[in-house]
Amino acid sequence: MRGLEWRALYEEALAHYQAARYEEALSMVRELRAAVARWPRMLLLEAYLYRDTKRYLAEIRVLWECLAQLDLRQADERKQAATAWSLLGDAWRILGDSRRAVEAFLRSADLEPDLGKARTECCNALFSASGIWDMEAAEYRYLYDVYQGKFREIVLYPERRYHHERLRIGYLSADLCEHPVASLLYPLLQYHDRSRFRVYCYSATAHEDHVTALLREKAEIWRDIADASDAEAAETIRQDEIDILFDLSVHTKDSRLSLLAYRPAAVQISGIGDVNSTGLPAVDYFLTDRCCMEERAMRDFFVERPLCLPHCHFCYAPLKEMPEPAAAPCLERGYVTFGSFNNFGKMTDEMLALWCRILRAVPESRLILKHQLFDSEEGRSFVREKLERIGFPLSRVELRGFSKTYLQEYRDLDIALDTHPYTGDITTLEALYMGVPVVSLYGRRHGTRFGYSFLQNIGLGELAADSPDAYVEVAVSLAKDETLLALLHENLRKMMQDSPLMDGKQYTKDMERLYEEIWRHKAEDRY
Repeated sequence: MRGLEWRALYEEALAHYQAARYEEALSMVRELRAAVARWPRMLLLEAYLYRDTKRYLAEIRVLWECLAQLDLRQADERKQAATAWSLLGDAWRILGDSRRAVEAFLRSADLEPDLGKARTECCNALFSASGIWDMEAAEYRYLYDVYQGKFREIVLYPERRYHHERLRIGYLSADLCEHPVASLLYPLLQYHDRSRFRVYCYSATAHEDHVTALLREKAEIWRDIADASDAEAAETIRQDEIDILFDLSVHTKDSRLSLLAYRPAAVQISGIGDVNSTGLPAVDYFLTDRCCMEERAMRDFFVERPLCLPHCHFCYAPLKEMPEPAAAPCLERGYVTFGSFNNFGKMTDEMLALWCRILRAVPESRLILKHQLFDSEEGRSFVREKLERIGFPLSRVELRGFSKTYLQEYRDLDIALDTHPYTGDITTLEALYMGVPVVSLYGRRHGTRFGYSFLQNIGLGELAADSPDAYVEVAVSLAKDETLLALLHENLRKMMQDSPLMDGKQYTKDMERLYEEIWRHKAEDRY
């Protein structure tokens, strides 16, 4: 095959990939492999194909092959290496190897010539760090230093204090659509006191939907910034004279956190969308609550001051149709079914070992795990091998892939098992709303305490444990109490509806009190 022919074949394979005709593209890539001995760009395309078909182990093998071929002295190949390391980080994160994911994203950030993309890779590293069981504060500080180093050339806006009749509150997110963040923002938009606050939304949402339209109706002023650069978006916020800007994405996918580095607003807050510090000195506060805020941990792991709510820092407002809860299935089946619908990347080996202990301590019990990783035979085989090494009785474990009707599948669970150290957020709230009690393990770190906060706020704090042994004991004890399980399945939704977790009016009042308090501190130079 001559050079022009294999380049044309590559372009055809690329076109098939972009049209989601993955198997046709893979067939052409295999033909190219037979004709071309060294072509890293071809291997990158093959890696993307495996990624999008959820064959992550094959993706990792191809990425290592690609990296071995790249010459980092060549600018174009150095850029390809940055892409390969980023893909490796994402694959390892999905497979639950968060520490290797962090290392890969840092390698990508170091190689990436595009500063905006390098910042994104630092965000990816910080996001992945949430899943590391023994992550220390000093390790986080190192990641913050690396991230901050990507903003050295930014010139901050001069500090400015405004004297508006109504405080101007801006909410910034890339997730103002059918996304968990929208369910948590909606109560604030619905119940804000418009006589005291003027509410702006800055939407970096790439794909708008019916939820976007619902949120847009509730906002007083809506700005689309998806196509704006960070500098342009920051200037828009500055021109709007925002008093308090609240970033809702932190280090999650498509976050626009980096525009806060310009300090376009007088006071800047983050939280809700992620569990850990932004790492940016330009962000003044991080939202937490009385259960999640462990004072020493907030000092050690955060660069921001804690902004503490008296109840929960989440307020849940389901923005989609929720099926009715069902009775505890063990009443009919005669055995207890545990489950977790969290991302597999949150299921650390340490957590899986605890689940194995629980399963073995409750005779005939079952475990259902649900995640997109299980859509492929490769993914299922990878997880089965891991579970077998840990000691699971595989005949009692079911792996379920992605489904749009996943809420219905909560009817198959008696007890949901929360993850650690990166706990569930919306996943936990949905389980509780579907009538399924959740057992959670918490520690010092802020991100480990979400389940504890949720459970305390609905009056079930005893289902949150402060040690691995206690976690196992709580789960096993609950599994042996069919009467309690029956009552919880019957009453949990009402308990949530009557709790601070769904009291949008009080939640908004608490937030407004905090807004006015920090603005007063700003005026008094206590900021």
